[in-house]
Amino acid sequence: MVNHNKFDCIIIGGGATGAGIARDLSLRGLKIILLEKNDLSEGTTGRCHAMLHSGARYVFKDREAASECALENEILLQIAPHITEPCGGFFMGLSDEDVEYGDIFFEKCKEAGVWCEEIDPELFLKEEPNCNPETKRTFQVKDGYIDPFLLTIYNALDAKIHGAQIRTYCKAINLILDDDTIIGVELFNRLKNKKEKIFADIIVNATGPWASYLEKDLKLGDPLKIAPTMGTLIVIKDRLVNHLINRLRRPGDGDIIVPSHQSVILGTTSKLVKYEELDNLLADRQEIKYILDLVEDLIPTIKNHRIVRYYSGARPLIASGKPLRDASRKFDIIDYEEEGYNGFLTIFGGKLTTYRLMAEKTSDLICKKLGMNSKCQTSTLPLPGGENKIPVKIFQNELHVDEKTAFDMQYKWGTFYNEIRDMCDSCLDSYTKRGSPRTICECENVTEPELHWAFQNLDVKVLDDYRRRTRQGMGPCQGQFCYYKIANLEAKWTEKSHAEIMKELRIALLKRWKTEVSGDDLLRRQIKLSKYIYLLGGNLE
Repeated sequence: MVNHNKFDCIIIGGGATGAGIARDLSLRGLKIILLEKNDLSEGTTGRCHAMLHSGARYVFKDREAASECALENEILLQIAPHITEPCGGFFMGLSDEDVEYGDIFFEKCKEAGVWCEEIDPELFLKEEPNCNPETKRTFQVKDGYIDPFLLTIYNALDAKIHGAQIRTYCKAINLILDDDTIIGVELFNRLKNKKEKIFADIIVNATGPWASYLEKDLKLGDPLKIAPTMGTLIVIKDRLVNHLINRLRRPGDGDIIVPSHQSVILGTTSKLVKYEELDNLLADRQEIKYILDLVEDLIPTIKNHRIVRYYSGARPLIASGKPLRDASRKFDIIDYEEEGYNGFLTIFGGKLTTYRLMAEKTSDLICKKLGMNSKCQTSTLPLPGGENKIPVKIFQNELHVDEKTAFDMQYKWGTFYNEIRDMCDSCLDSYTKRGSPRTICECENVTEPELHWAFQNLDVKVLDDYRRRTRQGMGPCQGQFCYYKIANLEAKWTEKSHAEIMKELRIALLKRWKTEVSGDDLLRRQIKLSKYIYLLGGNLE
């Protein structure tokens, strides 16, 4: 008799690394289940800089991590062309110290195998006229943009296509032991409000800065010593640069600008936080001002542009006693056999850019332990939707949208555009013409067919899940004018009751409103207006 609760491997953590392991092992033919306490990519992965590293940022202190990033950058551009923008990057030097560092930087890049080329500052300023005209020295590198949400979600989708179970909103609360062997996990299903037990030959802990939580069930002589390091980022309304901009110096605060769709992301900072704070990280006004002051050196007019949102995430760094900026960005796989426990691994550290490599090395070890010799396929097999690079014109012509909307669609859907196109007619209403989709989120130009396709294919469980799959609610109004439309679509597409949908709507809005406490006057007024609309007009308590 088949035991449906028995798997080859349980993966705990639904960020890029966990989803990457699920994909890798599923492609090798293993029976996999992934558990995530919230939605996919809702933790550290979704709170990063969305930077596809060339490796250049780490050449000075972390040569191995830099080399890994350089290699993985090329792989990701090949297997995920629909969610990576190879926009390139620049390192710009402003001070005499920056100029001096340029010589060291160039040599370190060569040593690490990271492509780098010095260019004339005048040429750089023609490319990026919003940057500081006092720039004294510039280098070009192969940095890029990557969508961290869809990277994770497409990995999970491919794992599911190949037989894996993806269980979001299911928190692993306890390890199940049989003497010195970890044989399973007790989980709590948050949507069904019930506990259950599942079993596997190997359990992988891919929970990033939360990794030490699962060690509570083990008696360890050398437990994980984590230094969860909070980094804050700011989203600015306008796409002020078309390349990634780095300050030409050793990594520090407020020295990166990443173009993301029609906006830019500024960051970041580095501050040690307590474990208890990980689920509710939020910057204060002083930190926001600090980042803007630093970025003003790179783009002098930055304070004239509107802040859309700010957010904070925690880096999973090992406590080393060194300054936080000097902590290694390499990754480690911890095998608890050395502590006397079998069947349990923790994958820790690394960067979003190296998630695939981390998943490959972890999967290799798992297969070795299970006596399998299946080879990794993820370095050559495209992610779903990434089989070909689809030009902007195809999106414009096939989906009847403007160039800006088509550009955004290009970096979300890839070859899935034809499935979304075929949904256009089924999403018609009195406000749309045949073949032209209705726009639901006007800030991010998200259409109803996109949302419907995501609902049907990308494991949407609650109303807030659409945001991570489509960018709905991520624009300047932060969902003020589209969340009620999403609620209406939920009523049409699901069998949820009015009360259930209103509860989900409230939770989604509260996530958007939490920045009110430390936002500027404009942001606070906007959130207050949104509250009046939903709390009074919508009777949402």
